[in-house]
Amino acid sequence: WHLSPGPRPGRPIALVTGGTRGIGSGIAAVLAEEGYDLLLTYNSDGETADEFARTLRESEDDGDGPRVECVGGDISLCSTRDRIFEALDSMTEEDGGNEGGGRRLPVLVHNAGQYVGITSENSEGITADKTLSFGDGSLVDKDGRTNFDTMHYYQRMYGEAFVDLCERSLLRMGNSQDGGGGTIVGISSPGVCAHYYGPDWSYSMPGSGKSLMEYSMRIYATKVAHRGINVNVIIPGVTKTKAWSRLAKSKGLDEGRMMEAIVERRVPLKRMTTPRDIGNMVKFLCSDTGKFLTGTVVPMDGGLHLRH
Repeated sequence: WHLSPGPRPGRPIALVTGGTRGIGSGIAAVLAEEGYDLLLTYNSDGETADEFARTLRESEDDGDGPRVECVGGDISLCSTRDRIFEALDSMTEEDGGNEGGGRRLPVLVHNAGQYVGITSENSEGITADKTLSFGDGSLVDKDGRTNFDTMHYYQRMYGEAFVDLCERSLLRMGNSQDGGGGTIVGISSPGVCAHYYGPDWSYSMPGSGKSLMEYSMRIYATKVAHRGINVNVIIPGVTKTKAWSRLAKSKGLDEGRMMEAIVERRVPLKRMTTPRDIGNMVKFLCSDTGKFLTGTVVPMDGGLHLRH
């Protein structure tokens, strides 16, 4: 990671994992418009990350755009998360750090994720040879043993990473009584834990990781409410991103037709979710009004949950 020159003491900082493309880019763009400096993470596409960061920095006509820093690496690795917080601390220390009256971290969004072997590379070299599910024998290898490699990777990427990000971020958020407090948001998917959706067997492996995110979110919300910190999970609906394109291609389907068919059958409001829709919900949860909402799952899906 590389830090841009010059502290920006007037702006709060938002940390958005997977914040340089897809849903994360919509979240980052909205928060930038709201006056946040950004610490964004990406997995392996540094070129796309640098270009997106540049467009955000140049978004203001007067040249006073947000400060945007990017940290690359697999979010499932503790070493990647170490680098994230090294970068964050460098941003705040330029302003004197928390003890010196510098900036705290008021917003954390854990959005980073992937369909293993399809939408991005991963540090384990795991491929998507077949759809893995509980109960149909697909997890059992030729020696008759259950292979947990893919499941454990998803649990590290979603569950373990969310817990680690929360624990370290909470050290940097402070309390509302002393000018701190903040908002924590996890991005999940339909068919994990929320009662709005039935279980999706084809999502067994990612869901095993996101279920920890959704469960721990409620515990965090209970534990940190007195500090003026709200914690929630957003579930996006059918969202047009490159991840969907790669998923469609992996199934031999036309992306546009696949998504249009899903929207027509299952989304009452008859349109796709956009990355900015999710960004606007994060914006709301960070607002004075939205901070009264905590410990819940928000389906931002155009009514998909009504027919799922």
